[in-house]
Amino acid sequence: MELTIEQALQQAVAAHNQGNLQEAGRLYRAILESQPAHPDANHNLGLLAVSVNQAEAALPLFKLALDANPKIEQFWLSYIDALIKENQIKNAKRAIKKANKKGFSGDKLNALSEKLYTETLTANVSSATPPQQQLDSLLGNYHNGRFDEAEKLATSITKEFPKHQFAWKVLGAVLGQTGRNSEAVNANQTAVELSPQDAESHNNLGNTHTKLGRLEEAEASYRRAIRLKPDYAEARYNLGNTLQELGRLDEAEASHRQSIALKPDYAEAYSNLGVTLQELGKFDEAEASYSQAIALKPHYARAYNNLGTMCQELGRLDEAEVSYIQAIALKPDYVAAYSNLGATLKELGKLDEAEASYSQAIALKPDYAEAHSNLGNTFQELGRLKEAEASYTQAIALKPDLDEAHSNLGFTLQELGRLEEAEASFRHAIALNPGNFKAHNELLKCLYLLDKKSVFFEELDYLINQDKANAVIGSLTCRSALKYGLDKPNLFCMEPLKYLLHTDLNTRYDFEETFVEKAKSILKENRISHRRQTLLVNGYQTSGNIFDIKNSFTEQIQKAIRFEIEKYRVNFKNSEEGLIKKWPTEYSLSGWLISMKSGGNLKPHIHDNGWLSGSLYINVPRKIKADSGNLVVSLGEEKDKTDTRINVEKIINVVTGSLVLFPASLMHHTIPFESEEERIVLAFDVKQK
Repeated sequence: MELTIEQALQQAVAAHNQGNLQEAGRLYRAILESQPAHPDANHNLGLLAVSVNQAEAALPLFKLALDANPKIEQFWLSYIDALIKENQIKNAKRAIKKANKKGFSGDKLNALSEKLYTETLTANVSSATPPQQQLDSLLGNYHNGRFDEAEKLATSITKEFPKHQFAWKVLGAVLGQTGRNSEAVNANQTAVELSPQDAESHNNLGNTHTKLGRLEEAEASYRRAIRLKPDYAEARYNLGNTLQELGRLDEAEASHRQSIALKPDYAEAYSNLGVTLQELGKFDEAEASYSQAIALKPHYARAYNNLGTMCQELGRLDEAEVSYIQAIALKPDYVAAYSNLGATLKELGKLDEAEASYSQAIALKPDYAEAHSNLGNTFQELGRLKEAEASYTQAIALKPDLDEAHSNLGFTLQELGRLEEAEASFRHAIALNPGNFKAHNELLKCLYLLDKKSVFFEELDYLINQDKANAVIGSLTCRSALKYGLDKPNLFCMEPLKYLLHTDLNTRYDFEETFVEKAKSILKENRISHRRQTLLVNGYQTSGNIFDIKNSFTEQIQKAIRFEIEKYRVNFKNSEEGLIKKWPTEYSLSGWLISMKSGGNLKPHIHDNGWLSGSLYINVPRKIKADSGNLVVSLGEEKDKTDTRINVEKIINVVTGSLVLFPASLMHHTIPFESEEERIVLAFDVKQK
């Protein structure tokens, strides 16, 4: 049954009073479809609009209601109030006069007259403008970096002329430049409210939100700026940076490209586009973008630094070093470039230079926690463990939630034999970042060495349940079976001794030219630092990754090793062991040279960070005894075995040209040799990327 107009109005009013605004609106509109000039329906629908801050939409509805029935006082009150809300001062004054002529002059209308008077005064104040000389002085102080004077003048103007948007805008910029971002937000927000159509003010507000880490709010501000000014290149650039921080890389790339289309000489946009492309893995495009930024702005230190990070990521360490040095030459106080250069020099095996670079970064920025932690890594590799401990401790004091520093401190304490303290450090690192499985691995090792059987197996079970397979877990699963007689699933390799492959490369390559000459040449250069190696007796080990340091020089060696690794994988392709089933989809080679003199040997160890390990014998001296200098592989150390379990081992008779590949979880050591001739081995790991 259809409702009459009166019934529909009654139901609409009832819904309105009960707060069911959607139903009330539907009924009012239904009435107006039948009677477009219905005064009550128009008026009440207008009230609904005002209740959701849409006074502008309410005005024509109130006008229709008045035109249909000007004798209702409430219609006049609602109409006048909406006019005042919309700042239509003159129209509101005229409406009040008309209402008075109609005989309406009660308290409510008088209250609206008083409100209109107040709004008129405010409008007059708003229209007041500071003297142009003051504004020119304000702008001059800001552009010339005289921020104290600019702030004082801007503050004075905003107090005298609180509705003058420009002074708030400059005040926000000054506060932002001086690092007072929380105050800057308020000033920039006021500037936006006073001039909602000012795109630059929205962009400034976005910049302040960005500095405070409020990325979603920053994005909203930049998008408003762009809506107001579609050709605003800087706002698109800022939006691109924010989207990149939010991890929305495809959108970030598009935004940077739009800013460049609008401003083709925008070097900063090219540089940050390069960063986005690098994160997307589009390295050729990233390099081209960095190069274009440098071409447009040859003294742009940040572009050189960004180019350096890309070269470093791609293993082009010599080029990375050159880029960082160029960045520092252009900007001698460039902290990030010093830190990045330190990381590159460490990878290049130039440990003393790396130490100097990290120290310079810290001198420029004493509270740079990551630089202290990285300096600790360098000290660690140099064997200066007390200094490493001090650096990690300082990093943690500056940034207590830096899980990597806690983890690395634990490793140093472990090397110093302070196992209980090391355990505490690893647990702290894991509490901060449960996904730090390097810390989990080291904790497992620490618990084993402390002979904390029950806690050790709790941690091992946890890692097994997490489906974690790596050399450390695989090794300790084998060793704990020897020590405690308790077998656990070994997700890495249950029977690692079956996966040992010994090959003679003399039959496949010109070994002397391809391997021996190059290795001996690298050692003779003596440009690569020696890494501290407590396991090595009467010998030394090169620092860094020899394949990165001498990439072009070792190209043939790398190619040969990769070929042999692929043959190894194919040989065992039907295996159900995690070593093969979980073989890395992408891997890198990390290698180092070991030189020993007479009596030299390498103590039992595994390669913690490897997947598959290899030893390529560049020169094996004449054997005075049957097993002199041979390689021994085993399930664990001799001290692990019990009465019921034996430590199965194999002795591999190695000669010059031998290549031995084996799971990185296998314990291995060398038997001392007596010859005066130098023994040289190229050791390497397949490392999961």
